[in-house]
Amino acid sequence: MQNFSDPDFIKRIINKDKEALAILVDSYTDHLFKASLGMGFSEEMARDLTNNTWLTFLDVVPRFEGRSHIRTFLFGIFYNKVSELRRENFKFDKTDPIEEKLESSFLDDGHWSVDFTDPSVTAQNKELMKVVSRCMEHLPEMQRTAFYMKQVREEGNKIICEALNITETNLRQLIFRAKNRIRDCVENHLAS
Repeated sequence: MQNFSDPDFIKRIINKDKEALAILVDSYTDHLFKASLGMGFSEEMARDLTNNTWLTFLDVVPRFEGRSHIRTFLFGIFYNKVSELRRENFKFDKTDPIEEKLESSFLDDGHWSVDFTDPSVTAQNKELMKVVSRCMEHLPEMQRTAFYMKQVREEGNKIICEALNITETNLRQLIFRAKNRIRDCVENHLAS
């Protein structure tokens, strides 16, 4: 068994001796992987974390001064990698509110918090509105204008009467006739 505190072995590691590095990698890769799993990372993330730790270790090992055990140095790198990964995930979580959105979509009993409209109903409503718009085009101008101002723009009777220079009684008649013509037009369209 290798003494990892041996000054000669440490010099070999610092000089990136392939045989010494192979002994170190064989001895600690499994420890790094298990530590990653123990911190709650998936197997894939644990493998990536282990590999990234070794890559960084190889980059910085020439600066290793031997004041601590090589394992302490290696795991210091590992913990820094874990912190970096968690910071990245935290940034992602902060900019991607999918979890919050998903949670807010459900009631405590697990049911959806909003009722969804059947897509076919939505499509039918859009198609119906196209038909109504086409039917409105065939109305006499005064009926069309009165109906549009009252039903679409939701203007008050007084404003409509002033704009069209008509009485409220006349406005009610125009709206009544417009609704009947639109209804007849829509029914004829749907029957065909």
